Amino acid sequence: MDKEALRQAQQASRTAFLRKAAAQQQKAAKAVVDQKLKDIEHGVVPTSITEAEFLLHRSAEVQAAGELFDVARRRQALGDEGEAPGRWDAPAPELQDGEALHASPPVHHVLQGDLHEDGVDKEALVASSALDTTATTPSANVSFVAMSEAEIAKRVSSHDYVQEKTLAELQQERAAALQGQRDRLQQQRKSLPIYQMRSELLRCIRDHRVVIMVGETGSGKTTQLLQYLYEEGFHLGPKARKTRAAAIETGGDSAGTMNTEQATSETEGADDSVEKDEELRLICTQPRLIAATSVAERVAQEVGRPCGSVVGYKVRFDDKTGPLTRILYVTDGMMLKEFINDPDLSTVGAIMVDEAHERSLNTDILLGLLRDVVRRNAQIKVIVASATINAAKFSSFFDNAPVFTVTGRTYPVECFYAGEPVADYVTESAQTVLSLHMERPLPGDILVFLPGQDDIETCAETLQRYVEEAKDQLRPLLILPIYSSLPAKEQARIYERTPTGTRKVVIATNIAETSITIDGVVYVVDCGLCKQDFYDPQAMVEELRVVPTSQASATQRAGRAGRTQAGKCYRLFTEYTFRNELPAETTPEILRCSMSAVVLQLKALGIHNLLEFDFLDAPSTASLERAIDHLYLLGAIKADGRLTVTGRRMAEFPMDPSLSKCLIRGCALGCGRHLAMAAAMLTLDSIFINSRDPAERQLIKSAKDHLFGFGNGDVTGYVRLMEEWLRAGTRAGEFCKSNGINARAMLRARDVLDQILKIYDRIGLVADLQPAKGQATAGGGEDGADDEGARLKALSSAAATHIDVAAITKAILSGFFFNVAKLGADKHSYTVVRPMDTGAPAGARRFESPEAADASVAEVHPSSFLFGAGRKPAAGVRANLASGPDSESGIPPVLRERPALVVFTQLRHTTKRFMTHVTAVASPEWVLQSAPVNYFQPEELETGLRKRRRP
Repeated sequence: MDKEALRQAQQASRTAFLRKAAAQQQKAAKAVVDQKLKDIEHGVVPTSITEAEFLLHRSAEVQAAGELFDVARRRQALGDEGEAPGRWDAPAPELQDGEALHASPPVHHVLQGDLHEDGVDKEALVASSALDTTATTPSANVSFVAMSEAEIAKRVSSHDYVQEKTLAELQQERAAALQGQRDRLQQQRKSLPIYQMRSELLRCIRDHRVVIMVGETGSGKTTQLLQYLYEEGFHLGPKARKTRAAAIETGGDSAGTMNTEQATSETEGADDSVEKDEELRLICTQPRLIAATSVAERVAQEVGRPCGSVVGYKVRFDDKTGPLTRILYVTDGMMLKEFINDPDLSTVGAIMVDEAHERSLNTDILLGLLRDVVRRNAQIKVIVASATINAAKFSSFFDNAPVFTVTGRTYPVECFYAGEPVADYVTESAQTVLSLHMERPLPGDILVFLPGQDDIETCAETLQRYVEEAKDQLRPLLILPIYSSLPAKEQARIYERTPTGTRKVVIATNIAETSITIDGVVYVVDCGLCKQDFYDPQAMVEELRVVPTSQASATQRAGRAGRTQAGKCYRLFTEYTFRNELPAETTPEILRCSMSAVVLQLKALGIHNLLEFDFLDAPSTASLERAIDHLYLLGAIKADGRLTVTGRRMAEFPMDPSLSKCLIRGCALGCGRHLAMAAAMLTLDSIFINSRDPAERQLIKSAKDHLFGFGNGDVTGYVRLMEEWLRAGTRAGEFCKSNGINARAMLRARDVLDQILKIYDRIGLVADLQPAKGQATAGGGEDGADDEGARLKALSSAAATHIDVAAITKAILSGFFFNVAKLGADKHSYTVVRPMDTGAPAGARRFESPEAADASVAEVHPSSFLFGAGRKPAAGVRANLASGPDSESGIPPVLRERPALVVFTQLRHTTKRFMTHVTAVASPEWVLQSAPVNYFQPEELETGLRKRRRP
């Protein structure tokens, strides 16, 4: 090889090496930047030890690549000098093919076969970070290998030397893989029963303003209908639709043969020429958050675009939409928010109300609003999707709208009943699953229905313990719980194909009845129970009860076993119970829940005469009157029924009006940030891990003593817990593990906190304020107090971390004053002291029945920190209390005695009535200051214990 050829080989080696090193450095740096941006968007700090270690790992990789690049750059500089002996331009001996050329700077041996996909040797990359770049390398170390063109051609022909793939080739391979995935998804779409009726369904929608669609389980209505409408151009306005139709006719194509991806590509280009007022959205409402998010992710995958682009979702405290979003999945509650900004839905081309047969409160209100909208908006199409039940009622409500039936793929399901009533339905469910897993052949997955998250987690832990004890004696069992607070990635696992030789068991609430479809389920285990909210209008108390499901729901649950083959359903209740004790249908939520949130939303929409509103099933007049009384007492509406400034602000928060009032009052008292933390924690079903292990239970108890011991109950404990979790930063995972806290739930709470703080900013509230001098710290004057508070300075970050127990308690009392209870004569139970009839003097109230009197008696729930109040505290807690701040700090030692007055946020009815999220009230004056004027008389708040202590 002559000198010039040698120089070219050397230069080619240097250039390739520099290019590869630079590419690796750029990729690693981008990974760190992208991850950091995600962290900033979700809370600035890493949320777990795993994430922190990931960042550190990538940082080390960036540093290693940087040092390697510096070495190569230094070598380039030395070569450019061209004068130093023994360097790049020094005379060199002739080399034979494969003979090594040595260089003094320390660079590891780089061969094509040792490179990973980025062209840099992984081992060399790690080792280079520890090298001294000023030292010389012994000649024994090999750096580059120079080859002649003949040798390269020889190795290529013998496949001994594989050339690197070009960027274009890699892109082509990636595109081919994606296209293969899309083709499979399109085949799955075409295999759904609704595809066979696509043309008839679209014709029916085109010819009618409102269509009632009855779709059986597994028909594909939830995922496919909006895609069909999108492919047909329903997201375009009249002008754009005509333009598109003309273009399709000119091109000789048929809209019916176009898939969603093709329609997306076409309309994305067409949207540039469409006026903004003609860009319409296609919306599907869901009664549950988890259904809206999971279905949106699935449809986005079918469309071939990331979720948040053409397909998105908007649920409470989570908005994944963008300017290009045309297919939108929302919860029915968020859809009501849309009406506030756009009462006529002028930006909506079509809306599908899914799972209407469940008759959720918001769905019923939404149907009433849509009935009025179709009379004013000529372009909108309304599709009400329901199971086979109630179709005729929906048709009659919308002036005899046509009913279009989509048949599903169903197989016969055999039902088995328990011989006698089951006492422990969670344990019995786990044992039934284990028996099926051992006795039934594969394949065949199992679906278990349980009332709530606590039961689901307990059942999952029980099954996991059984599996671990059995070790190799059982076939693999994949246990997948699903509930709303699970991260989206965890929820998506239920749709993944079950590995060969493994059985999947999905443990879910009644969301799995109709809202989500899981392929491969052959066995269903039904406990026959569900959770429902019930409202006592006389006591103005809402209770969350575990109640028997209806016959219609039980039938829906059994049908999930017949999706792919004949199935079996095991009901953990007797056949007599099913036929004689279960109600035929589920009672509509509007007939059993508080109407306060609905009335507030309707008032915000400008609907003042509620008696003339079109309800599918009208609530009782007494329920509406009680809701108006409730909102009036909260300061949300005036005497004439119109919203106040506080009421308009309350309507912005997607939560119970009482909690919304607490947030607003908290801002006025200077503790808005801490109230936002408390509200975020109150949205969680489970904060601490459910465990039956005695050691873990003791760990959780010790953690509660530490985190809650300085406050006055659950709410201030939640605030301190979240403060400590946020302060932990990169140690957040370790903090959760050492305190028995559900790390996933904390991530969810953080997202809710971020959304509440954004709402604060949008409506002009400042989270942490200092009350003005002379301003009342609690009580009346809501609108003036809020306006005055918004103009005050925020506290310093150091002051903001101080937990003002008195201010937080007063803020809670401002929204839940009617849930104040005093200790009974038995020194164990509590009695709600609020008047039953808000129009009568406090002393003149009376109960209409013994049942109503019993409804006012409740006990502290065992999950509450105050459940142990009055008992002898642990030694560690006594030491903390003894060394903590004195009583002047406003932090009472609540565990020393059972508090005389408490306030709670919710009643839970199981075997008896329990108060949850309980806070001790140090003084009756706090109640009198926070409640409306003359709502309480001072003597009502006196207890026997307090009377004896009075001088």
